[in-house]
Amino acid sequence: MGLCSVLGIWLWIGSLHLASAAEPSKSSHESESDNPVDQGADTSATSEPDSASEQKPEGPRREPGFLPPVLRPKLSPEELAEAERLRKLAAKYGTDPTAIVGRVQLSSQYADLSHGARLSDTVARVDIPFQGNWLLRVDTPVHRWLDPNIPGMSSAQGLGNVSAVLGWRAYNTPEYAFLIGAASSFPTASDDILGTGKYTVGPIIATGRFLPQWESFLFGVFQHSVSAGGDPSRQDISLTNASVQINTIWAERWWTTVQGVWQIDWQQKTKSSMTAEFELGRNVVGRWGVYLRPGVGIWGTNVIGAYDWNIEIGTRYMFKSF
Repeated sequence: MGLCSVLGIWLWIGSLHLASAAEPSKSSHESESDNPVDQGADTSATSEPDSASEQKPEGPRREPGFLPPVLRPKLSPEELAEAERLRKLAAKYGTDPTAIVGRVQLSSQYADLSHGARLSDTVARVDIPFQGNWLLRVDTPVHRWLDPNIPGMSSAQGLGNVSAVLGWRAYNTPEYAFLIGAASSFPTASDDILGTGKYTVGPIIATGRFLPQWESFLFGVFQHSVSAGGDPSRQDISLTNASVQINTIWAERWWTTVQGVWQIDWQQKTKSSMTAEFELGRNVVGRWGVYLRPGVGIWGTNVIGAYDWNIEIGTRYMFKSF
């Protein structure tokens, strides 16, 4: 029942009514519904027009019937235009988890773990969009782990578990988006201590909701992973990861993200952890950006993804498509 409750909450995270948002007129709403909005088109930080190659649509606007009209965001025409502008920038800068846009990203993290252990890793990420509203993501990590408390095997370095996500954006409007998919990981680690030794699979859900009062977006991501084969001597996996983040674009080139991440390990009697992270990023030129992301552990240890504190730096280049 605990997992079902968490999943139910995240399915509706983007559907909470903003009571103070103004309701657009019927004619304005119908006009927006009849004219598809280009979600992935580039928004330049200058007044110069984009090239023709950068104006190809990221994917068609989707208006599914599963979201009742009473729960759909209600914005004035001005708020709707602002939501569209900011979503294009979030896609361009790689901060929107529901965006269907190509990416090459390299990040490096240092994490201080419990009991004096330390972890550093470098992750290469590639996102490949296809068929308008589909996205394939592959993460390839290289870890360096050190724990002076374990005699004889205090350190290890090498390839970790490669992971992949296949996602489909089912709902796409400037003010609200909804993506569903499947996530998996593979026991590719070069050392037992650097990976789980298991294949994992599970659902992933991402939502995005415009907050007109703050001129920001509220994003939520839910993922649950269970083991599906691998080394029978290794511990089975049943892990839930849920995050909420507020993303704000500043002066067209800067962005900040405040994020909380909640993790539950169902194999350890629902042991949980919570971390908080803050990201500061800047668009350097075109579609290339850099970011700095420090984080701190709120509670919980010995759960995958938990730490006392960490710091991550990264760079990404966002494409329209490959």
